[in-house]
Amino acid sequence: KQQAIQNMISMTNIAEMETGAEILLEAKGFEDCIVSISDTGVDVVVNAASLSDVELAQIVDIVNRKTGVNESEIVISTVNAD
Repeated sequence: KQQAIQNMISMTNIAEMETGAEILLEAKGFEDCIVSISDTGVDVVVNAASLSDVELAQIVDIVNRKTGVNESEIVISTVNAD
C-alpha cells in the first residue's frame, strides 16, 4: 500500500513538472509543445518546421530549470502540424 502511494506521488510530481515546462515554453512562444519525462530523460516535441540555436537553447534552459534533467538527457523534436 505504501509503495502504491509513493508511485502516485511520483507520477503527480512528474505531471506537474511536465505541465510547468509546457506552460513556460508556451509563454516563450512555443505553441502546442509536449514535454514527456521518463526514466531515461525528457522528450520535448515542438510544433515548428525548424528551430534556431537560440530557440533550442531556450527550450533546454526551461526544461532543465523545471525538471532538473541534464542537457544531455533532453531530446527536442520538431513536427510541423500545420
